[in-house]
Amino acid sequence: MQALIVSLVVLFPLLVAASLEAAEEGDRQSHFQRADSYTVKVRTSVEYPFLKDEVGSSSGAGFLINKAAGWIATNAHVSSRNPSSLEVAFKGETFITGQLLYVDDLLDLAIIKVASAAIPEKAQEAELACELDPPIGVAVGAYGHPFGLSYSGTRGIVSGTRFRWGRYWIQTDAAINKGNSGGPLISLETGKVIGINSATYSKYISEGIGFAVPMTHACHVIKLLEDGHDPSPSILPVSFAVDDDSENDLIVAAVYKNQRANWPLQPEDRVVALASQPDVKLKSQAALIHALRGKTRDIELIVERSGDLINIVIKNHVRTNLLDRVGVHVSGIIFGKKSLSDDELMNPDGFLIINDVKSASAGELAGLKSYSLLHSIDGNTITSVNELCTYLLDAEASGKEVKFVTRRAAWGYRSRNKFKAHKVVPKNVRLIGPRAPEGCWKT
Repeated sequence: MQALIVSLVVLFPLLVAASLEAAEEGDRQSHFQRADSYTVKVRTSVEYPFLKDEVGSSSGAGFLINKAAGWIATNAHVSSRNPSSLEVAFKGETFITGQLLYVDDLLDLAIIKVASAAIPEKAQEAELACELDPPIGVAVGAYGHPFGLSYSGTRGIVSGTRFRWGRYWIQTDAAINKGNSGGPLISLETGKVIGINSATYSKYISEGIGFAVPMTHACHVIKLLEDGHDPSPSILPVSFAVDDDSENDLIVAAVYKNQRANWPLQPEDRVVALASQPDVKLKSQAALIHALRGKTRDIELIVERSGDLINIVIKNHVRTNLLDRVGVHVSGIIFGKKSLSDDELMNPDGFLIINDVKSASAGELAGLKSYSLLHSIDGNTITSVNELCTYLLDAEASGKEVKFVTRRAAWGYRSRNKFKAHKVVPKNVRLIGPRAPEGCWKT
């Protein structure tokens, strides 16, 4: 009897531990099962890409965040910035048409809208973890459609929160592959979505390093949209001398005067915090942009200048909504505006920039390249999309060949720029953009 009691005493904690582990495993499985009800497939076709997009079709994942409104979250690189077609499918259902509601210029985030009546009754909204970034070590699951393997999950942990490529990420060792993009990164402890699967290092040089957009940042954008505000990033009329790896200080390097926003900052100022949130220290440009989202009034910044803390009032202006962008297409070339903080140094005349040159097009054969500036056309300086469209439309109607002169940053003889001439016969001239009018209009 004593031996039996001793055995029970020894075994009881083991049995309890095994029972708890089994319960936890059941919870994890149920979190993946529930993900079936809110995860979707997204497929996109792009004919006229802006910068960062490509011609062709692609697919990825997304997840339902607002059933009544028909809102689905995904990556901007999954939806693209100017899709010619965009479709969504819930598990076991056919594809339905979607439209871009919002696409972000900083976060790899897009919100797709579908008709709420087309959402199946069994579909559920994902529960979002909007309050705090997850601690390192939390068990997570990446859900999506890797390599076309629909509704697949992988498991791992949060291995860090990282600042890279000018933005914040959740780092995870849960496998993220092509087709996972846009899908949910799920806490296997709470079942809440903590991030949007977005990227991974090349499998040729790494293993177990993936990145997701933090829901703490994405939720802020979603809440602003729900409240009817424009969450587009702010114009920053300054450049910061920051070390992406240290994430310690936000030191002003240059102040620009030819922007819609004009901030009374000076080089070597250190931006510390918003006066309304003095305890939330701003350590990077991305953190500053995140803090400014949705704020339309004068804003007080706490700034360290020459060792003293002072308050400085700035006027916040947001960048043009990406869905309002308009470009012009001609012979496989897409020209458009791209407003940058340092334009007064790099593009003071406001030249149009080449967003894309289609493979095997007349534009590519003529030697035009993306990111080049349009310096002139037939000797004329044209900096307006509408004016260029009108000029090219007339040339197309008459069958006239035009000569583009482009400029791009490259070393030449005692110069940092190279100019090239390109002759093209205009074909298929048209305005492009999610909300662009049909054809060109004359001024």
